[in-house]
Amino acid sequence: MKSYRSARVLLPEIDRVLFANQPSFHSSPLDEVIDLLCRGRHYSWMGVYLTAEGEGSPQPIGAGGEGDVAALKFSGTRKKIIVSMKVGRHEVGVLSAESSGEHAFGAEDRVLLEKAAARLARFLTGPGKYIVRRERAMAEGAAARKAVAASEK
Repeated sequence: MKSYRSARVLLPEIDRVLFANQPSFHSSPLDEVIDLLCRGRHYSWMGVYLTAEGEGSPQPIGAGGEGDVAALKFSGTRKKIIVSMKVGRHEVGVLSAESSGEHAFGAEDRVLLEKAAARLARFLTGPGKYIVRRERAMAEGAAARKAVAASEK
């Protein structure tokens, strides 16, 4: 059941989940944060994407929400907000939230998502975080393979 929860309530819960950092076989802290935001607000779907060095499109590392995402993509009233995840001046990815509501996103949503994005950026790039390193290594490997294939032609 969805219930509207303020940023003052959600942000400490996000901090608690990220601080505990207890991934399990079935979920990760990233999945829990996405679930908290989707259940606590009117978001139908959320995605977290890493921006890979030298790659044009961000790589998805987490997504969640309710309903059929494919059906929501074709809904005429679908609204979307995208917030940059930065550490200092370096962008590490984006946080995307979508809703089927007509006037779904207000100023509080923007502030909430900016603060959540900052917390996620620090979490994903903190000491020992394999997620960002793994995704970047995969993207760099793919770019290297493309370069080799292009030079062999």
